[in-house]
Amino acid sequence: MTANATADRPFDSGSRSIVITADPAWPPISGGDLRNWQNARALASRGDVLLASIYEHVSPSSPEIPRIRAIGLASTTENKAGPRIAKRRTPLDSRISKIALERLLKEIRALRPETIVVEGISLFALLKHLRPLPAKLVLDMHNIESDVSRQVTGKTSWLMALLSKKGRNPRRLREMELDALPLVDKVWVCSDQDRERLRALSNDKTTADVVPNGIPRFEDIPDKLPEQPPRIDGKPTVLFVGHLNYRPNIDAAQRLATRVLPGLREALGGARLVIAGRAPHQSLADLAKLPDVELVASPESLNEFYRSSHMTIVPLTSGGGTRLKILEAMAWGLPVVATRLAAEGLDLIDGLDIDFGETDDELVARAVSLCVDNDERQRRRLRARKTVEQRFSPKAIEMAIRASLG
Repeated sequence: MTANATADRPFDSGSRSIVITADPAWPPISGGDLRNWQNARALASRGDVLLASIYEHVSPSSPEIPRIRAIGLASTTENKAGPRIAKRRTPLDSRISKIALERLLKEIRALRPETIVVEGISLFALLKHLRPLPAKLVLDMHNIESDVSRQVTGKTSWLMALLSKKGRNPRRLREMELDALPLVDKVWVCSDQDRERLRALSNDKTTADVVPNGIPRFEDIPDKLPEQPPRIDGKPTVLFVGHLNYRPNIDAAQRLATRVLPGLREALGGARLVIAGRAPHQSLADLAKLPDVELVASPESLNEFYRSSHMTIVPLTSGGGTRLKILEAMAWGLPVVATRLAAEGLDLIDGLDIDFGETDDELVARAVSLCVDNDERQRRRLRARKTVEQRFSPKAIEMAIRASLG
C-alpha cells in the first residue's frame, strides 16, 4: 500500500481544486483531518489541489503529494483579534476572520479552481462569498449535525449545556443546514444513511453523493497481512482507538474498562485493554489504575498498537458519522466487535465482516468466541482486510469523487 498511488497518475488537463477546512488537514490526526486529507488526495488525481485552512498551518512538513499545497489563511492572533465575517449562529460555527477571507479570495483568483470543497456547516459563513466563483461548489457534510445533536442530547446533557449556554437551540443546526443546501452545487455525505437523513431533512429537495470515509493512514498499513501477535501472559489484547476528549468515545472507553473487560477477564482467565487516543479527558485518568488497563495519551503512531493487538471492541451508543477506527482496525486485520451504531453507514455483514453486540454480555460473548477459535479469527482477519480494501481504499474514494464531479 503506497501513499502516492493517486499521485503517480498523469494530470487531467486543467483541473484545479481547493479544499477549505477549519483546522489544518495536514498532517492528518483526527477523524475530520483524515477525511479532508483523503478528499484532497483523491482530487489530486485530477490536478492541482490547494488545501487551505482557516486557522494557522504550523506543521514544518509538506504533503508528500507534490500536487497538493497546504496553507493556513490566518494566524491564531489574527483570527481572534480581527473582525469576523459573520456572527455565530451556533456554537459549532468556526470563527472566520475577514483577513482569512481576503487571503482565501486572493488564492482563488490566482488558482481559478473549477471545484471548491467546503468542510461542513461550521464554515457556513463562507458559502455566500464563494458561490459565484467556481463551476462546482461542494459542501462536504462529515455529519448531519442536527441529527447528531439529537442523538447526543437524548443520551447526555453535555451538548445541550453547551448550546444553551450560548443562547442557542439544536434547531439552529437544522436551520443552518437547510440554508446551506441551496448555496451549493453538490453535497457529499459519508453513508447511504446520511443521504437518506439529508433527503428527509430537505423534504426530498436535495440529493447527496456518498463519498465514504476511507481507511486512515492507508500508506502505513503493510501490503501483507501481519501475523497474529503472541499473547502477553496468555492474555489477548483488546484495542480501543479514538479522540478521547469526545463525549461518545469517553463513554465507550469507560464502558469497555469497567464493564466489558471484567467479563472478558472472567471468561478467558485474563485479558488486556489498551485505550489510545488524542487528548484524553481527565475523567479517563482513573481507568489506567484498573487491572490490565493501559491508557496511552496522544501517541505519535498507532502502528505498534495495531500490530500487537488481537481485536478491537467499539461499544459506542451515541455520536454520528462512520467510524474510521473500525476501518483502520479491519485494514490491519483486527477482528471488530461493535454496536450497530458504531458501524453505522459501513454496511458490514454481521458474522462475516464484523460481530455486533448491544449489551455488555453480548459484546463479551462475541469477543470470547473469536478469542477461543483461532481458525475463525484468522478467517475474520482475512475477510475484514479484503472488505475494506475493496470499498474504502484511496482508489475507491477517488472513484466516488470522480463520479460525483463528472
